[in-house]
Amino acid sequence: MNILLSTKPERRLAIVSNSYALILKSVGDKPSEKPFCAIELVPKEELKSQGFQPLTSNEVFGFIGLIEIDGLLFVGAITGKSRVAQPIPGETVNKIFAVDFFCLNDATWDFFEIDSSGYPVLPDTDQADFQEALPKQPCFELRRLLSNGSFYFSSDFDLTSSLQNRGFKDHSLSVDNFEDEYMWNSFLMQEIITYRDRLDPTAKQILDDEGFLTTVIRGFAETFITYVKKLKVAVTVISKQSWKRAGTRFNARGVDDESNVANFVETEFIMYSSQYCYAFTQIRGSIPVFWEQDTSLINPKVQITRSVEATQPVFDKHFINSIEKYGPVHVVNLLSTKASEIELSQRYKEHLQRSKNLKLGKDVIYTEFDFHKETAQEGFSGVKKVIPLIAQSLLRSGFFVYNVKEKKVLSTQLGVFRTNCLDCLDRTNLVQQTISFFAFRTFLEDYKLISGNTYIDEDDFVNKHNTLWADHGDQISQIYTGTNALKSSFSRKGKMSFAGALSDATKSVSRMYINNFMDKGKQQNIDTLLGRLPHQHAVKLYDPISDYVISELEAQSDKFTSYSTINILAGTFNVNGTNQRADLSKWLFPIGDKFKPDVVVLGLQEVIELTAGSILNADYSKGSFWENLVSDCLNQFNEKYLLLRVEQMTSLLILFFVKADKAKYVKQVEGATKKTGFGGMAGNKGAVAIRFEYGSTSFCFVNSHLSAGATNLDERRSDYENIEKGICFSRSKMIAHHDSIVWLGDMNYRIALPNEEVRAALANKSEGYMDKLLCFDQLSQEISSGSVFKGFREPTLKFPPTYKYDNGTNNYDSSDKARTPSWTDRIVYKGDNLHPLAYSDAPLLISDHKPVYGAYRARVMSTDEKVKLELSKSLYAGYKKLHPDETGSWSSQLLNLGLEDKDIIGQRLASNETRDFSLLDFDSSTPTSQSQSAITSNSTTPSIKSPTLAPTMRMGNTPMQEDAPKIKPVLRPPPPPAMKSLSSPPSNASSSISIAREASLLNKVTPTFANDQQVKSIVTNPGKKVPPPGFTDFVLTPSNTSGTASPFNSSSTTELNSNNENKTPVNIKEKGTITSPPGDDQRKVPSIQKKTLDTWQPLTPK
Repeated sequence: MNILLSTKPERRLAIVSNSYALILKSVGDKPSEKPFCAIELVPKEELKSQGFQPLTSNEVFGFIGLIEIDGLLFVGAITGKSRVAQPIPGETVNKIFAVDFFCLNDATWDFFEIDSSGYPVLPDTDQADFQEALPKQPCFELRRLLSNGSFYFSSDFDLTSSLQNRGFKDHSLSVDNFEDEYMWNSFLMQEIITYRDRLDPTAKQILDDEGFLTTVIRGFAETFITYVKKLKVAVTVISKQSWKRAGTRFNARGVDDESNVANFVETEFIMYSSQYCYAFTQIRGSIPVFWEQDTSLINPKVQITRSVEATQPVFDKHFINSIEKYGPVHVVNLLSTKASEIELSQRYKEHLQRSKNLKLGKDVIYTEFDFHKETAQEGFSGVKKVIPLIAQSLLRSGFFVYNVKEKKVLSTQLGVFRTNCLDCLDRTNLVQQTISFFAFRTFLEDYKLISGNTYIDEDDFVNKHNTLWADHGDQISQIYTGTNALKSSFSRKGKMSFAGALSDATKSVSRMYINNFMDKGKQQNIDTLLGRLPHQHAVKLYDPISDYVISELEAQSDKFTSYSTINILAGTFNVNGTNQRADLSKWLFPIGDKFKPDVVVLGLQEVIELTAGSILNADYSKGSFWENLVSDCLNQFNEKYLLLRVEQMTSLLILFFVKADKAKYVKQVEGATKKTGFGGMAGNKGAVAIRFEYGSTSFCFVNSHLSAGATNLDERRSDYENIEKGICFSRSKMIAHHDSIVWLGDMNYRIALPNEEVRAALANKSEGYMDKLLCFDQLSQEISSGSVFKGFREPTLKFPPTYKYDNGTNNYDSSDKARTPSWTDRIVYKGDNLHPLAYSDAPLLISDHKPVYGAYRARVMSTDEKVKLELSKSLYAGYKKLHPDETGSWSSQLLNLGLEDKDIIGQRLASNETRDFSLLDFDSSTPTSQSQSAITSNSTTPSIKSPTLAPTMRMGNTPMQEDAPKIKPVLRPPPPPAMKSLSSPPSNASSSISIAREASLLNKVTPTFANDQQVKSIVTNPGKKVPPPGFTDFVLTPSNTSGTASPFNSSSTTELNSNNENKTPVNIKEKGTITSPPGDDQRKVPSIQKKTLDTWQPLTPK
């Protein structure tokens, strides 16, 4: 495929395949509205005389979707790939090493290559001034992420499904069959897929078969050729990481409210031979409990953030989903009995035992294997002790086996092993490798490929199996932590050397650095790709019915939207380090059981004493004391309250409880912290916050402790600003991004009057004394001036100052310092849906502060997404039925595809057949070429040997005939395209920049038009381009049995005339001159049926 640009009569981009073109353009120029994208599928010949020209010299291997950034629409395309795996004949996996984004509504970056920093690459002239003037390409961080070697795609099979599920039939690339969980570009393709679903079957299959919809996975894929005795086999590992809870190591832990776990990876080991095909699938994933770790600590402590009762439904849902997909799940828990992990392990087992929906021993089998303990004496070889624990389960669940000769399934896998450690990386990978080898050997013995007592540990296929798993472990670890896996030396060689141990130590230090200084930026890029940033939406496609459906949905919103009210109690209490038990009823139930809130959020300050020692070595057991004390008080009546979240930072603690019958409406519960003490280094001052969604309404609660001191207004203002900007939840959500905000805590604002005057007013209680004191309240003054808490409100204060008392009394401070009584403990709120009911203090005498509570009634919205979707479909169908003439053109009739259904349905387009090469050749009747070249993996071990072939590089080359001279064509530089043809040039571009851009085009490939009816083939310099680190110079390709040059020695040309009689391959007549002789392209493509197993050659183990 190629991507073309036309500015006549308006700016449009066209993604062109062999027979069709997908034309895209931006619609809508209002700055206040986000632009739409109009899309049209047309036969390629319709592009003639429309002024289209190549936008890039790179060939396009796949269209990955659309994304909007700051009002600019970008088209994502794969421009560099390398073949790395082929599990069975006809199925090829490509690793992505280059992705480009082309702007639909801005010409600033047209015809420019973008460097690694995101800036356009200028001509090799002294243009330093222009470099500063040209802006960065907004998608350069996404380009870097998608080009890092961890993303894969396939053009000929569904890469998101396992071999057992997709079978051996002629696969359709229909989006209907994809598993959304593994499709990492699902956000970019969201509206494109919606567009496809509304087309008729003919147009749908064109989109699928022409490769316009590309599915991208993240994980690992690699194939090796080896022998089992004398049987030649291909061994492959394909891994797919779920994007549902994607993120870096400490940013994504545990489970979310939708039962998705962090680092969930499905790994499939496949062996293919001329006799049998074998596949065995395993999964890994974080423990499905709500837990986190603090990245700032050297040995971060595991913090479980939700109670057992509140976690159980989500835990059950995770396993029910796994059982429905894979069958019975055998859990292999590798956590140790060390203090840092044992609590999590105990919680895991407790949930399995408590579950009423899971039958332990039947639906879920649980095995504990303390990896560190079992390998402490005899090293990592002790991992084999896990085999007796899982052997019976493996024999029951089995594996997938297919008889290649008879073309029938012999057995299927009926269950799955789910392995986990803390990170689900190093220990997990080694145990999965061990289980995989045990299952593979069982298969080989069962099908008489080896005998039961054969020693095979030194055989080449065992080494290849180990290398595959070691490479796989490194790749998954790179994705999650940024370094290769620990213990990979043992995975490869079966023993741990001193160099391997030293390497592991280096990786551990690197992980610590990456976790603290680099992961935040990585997480931001991942969230951008997945559409998780605040207010980020998928690019909307323009269609004639869209406005109608949107307006009707708004008019009929009552059919899928409902409103209700909930009662909220928010409280703040500076407990002054006390651990004295007390009855909290007067604070949590100020009017008894007449007001039982649905949601309770409490903020506590000074949970530990603010001494240097306690701040450095925070005792988090004090948090547990308050959790239990509050829980006991809340559950004294017949209403059950569940603890959904605890967030603690040194002396600050926030607790989130909800009624048990309301818990099902609460989603996306998260916590965040921000230190402001000692310049942001200490947690004695700062804030802890939680956020959640109740139905479709979002809430954020902030518990803060600001700087002390009667006159330190500037410090408190600075603390507020740092907290407001520094509290950041996942998906880059900030405090301001929520519908309802409640900010509470020890604000430390004072009454700006002399101490004696304040005390006298409080003692005399003369008429209006409270209003007089409030006139000098610093917080009230700051809010009125707009310095802090802009847009927040606070009910009128009708209770005396809450600070500072003598401990255990109602007497204000009688110590030598004699602090001025002040309202330091406050609750302010923001949100039109919040209605305050009560605001007062509570008469508790266990601290030098009085607790404060605020009761609110909140209006919340709930949206039934299923009903909304069905209504949307119904509106579309109804409109199309009432307006057949109008909507008929919007469907395939408008697209004017020029094909009858019988030409498309049930068969693959010929353009795809010419590219469907295979490495797996099993018919011994056809001799093959013996010229071989090795493909290397991330490791130093050679992979599949195949005919010598140039890698599929980013530069688009032109096929050459076999009898052509072996020289590189020298092209005369074509004239640059006229700048006036570019629409919407940047308003601030200077004429000198235009000159620089024009000069840069002299070295780029531009089209030569013979006339207005045809665009000639595009030829670029076929000079070799070195792929990035981790990619091979060779690609997996079939042997060439046709006797002609391989079609992959150069990329396909761009031919816009669909008439086959006019298609001509490029021939080199003389150096520097390109001619196009008559006649069709005579390249012969070897078919799968003519391949032989003998095209593979065995590798000599090093």
